[in-house]
Amino acid sequence: MKRLEKNLSLTTGSIASGIIYFAIPILLSNFLQQLYNTADLMIVGKFAGKNPMAAVGATGQIANLLIGLFLGLTTGASVVVAQLFASEDRENLQKSVHTSYAIAIVGGLILSVIGIVTSPKLLEMLNTPAEIMDDAAAYMRIFFLGVTPLLIYNMGAGILRSVGDSRRPFNFLCISAVINIVLDLIFVAGFKMSARGAGWATFGAQTAAAILVTYNLIKSERNFRLKIKDIKFDKIMLNTIFKIGIPTGIQSAVISLSNVLIQAKINAFGPDAIAGMAAETKIDGFIFMALQAIALAATTFAGQNYGAKKHERIKQGVKVSIGLVIGLAAVLSLIGAIFAEELIGIFNKDPAVIKYGAECFYVLATSYWIYGISEVFGGFIRGAGKAMPPMIISIFSMCGLRMVWIYTALEVWPSMRIIYLSYPISWIVTCILTTLYYFFGKWRPKEQLKEQLKEQLKEQKQSI
Repeated sequence: MKRLEKNLSLTTGSIASGIIYFAIPILLSNFLQQLYNTADLMIVGKFAGKNPMAAVGATGQIANLLIGLFLGLTTGASVVVAQLFASEDRENLQKSVHTSYAIAIVGGLILSVIGIVTSPKLLEMLNTPAEIMDDAAAYMRIFFLGVTPLLIYNMGAGILRSVGDSRRPFNFLCISAVINIVLDLIFVAGFKMSARGAGWATFGAQTAAAILVTYNLIKSERNFRLKIKDIKFDKIMLNTIFKIGIPTGIQSAVISLSNVLIQAKINAFGPDAIAGMAAETKIDGFIFMALQAIALAATTFAGQNYGAKKHERIKQGVKVSIGLVIGLAAVLSLIGAIFAEELIGIFNKDPAVIKYGAECFYVLATSYWIYGISEVFGGFIRGAGKAMPPMIISIFSMCGLRMVWIYTALEVWPSMRIIYLSYPISWIVTCILTTLYYFFGKWRPKEQLKEQLKEQLKEQKQSI
């Protein structure tokens, strides 16, 4: 097998090999990051019981809502860094790296304050059952205490991936995942700290990951080296990152909002449904992370090749990426469907919990590949610097359409199956609209190239 360099250029060589080699560490990293909360849920469910497990599960969608915007800025920063790295613009590359870190630090501190103050009220607004409220609020507050290291790690990892290094972020997550599991066992199984112990275990693991990625960037000898004293906002870089990152962040936050509202509907079905859906979410989270690894590789691929002006190569990369997500989704969906009840049972053995979780997975398993295709198209569009259209499409279909479905169909058929169906329905519409925009929208490199040529011709005529 070809040995992967620490900083892989995606602008040359085999497209399939480049995307696969780059995506594998991202995929493994995503698995490990998903393992954080999965380990919390699994260990809490086994050693503390069903209600504390439901408490941990009930906080996930709210947390995703509040941090979604800033994680979107991570994507924006990654695209900017990838384009500047490929174009060998050292001065602006340095500015983009230090501005990105400033965003992570300031954003993390703001989110920590907001999350800690508002956690109980948000849980109350979502009809969180009284029997799990105390544990849920405690877990959520500890989680938000660790948001700053979470954002720092994601920003640092995004910078490394943008310059072609997807292995070291994976290595750092390996270490932090081990720390998380060990601390979970100590705090939850040993000290009987229930959901609070799981929260502190995650805090410790996220802090370790942030320290490792930051130290690595500080010690780097490359032109993206991080200097603590230079961490500050550069106005031009901030605006450039915001141009891509804010639409992506709004997209993530709005989708999370729809999931929060759906969580409120799930809460009405009681602790069994909450625990079952929480377990199922962790299982399909691994599938989402796998597909998003390909999409993230596609975004970096598009960013680097767009910066290097290799537009035809981008078109070939789309075909390869779609083939990869379809194949990956098919394999993972089949494995998950075969072992769905056993996988849910790992978290909790209660038959009612297993029933809710397995039923949901069976419905979703038929359409993960559709979600993967839309993520790939969206990744390429964002990689070319156009983040607004994917945002609009996602807000319409993955938020608006879901809400219409939930608040109409659920009134007629008050069943958890209606909630399950909201996901594949929204994925299908998202995929159709994103595909149409990819083929007919004006984001495409060839369209931008034509515009550049027109400008060049205009300048030549003016000079004559």
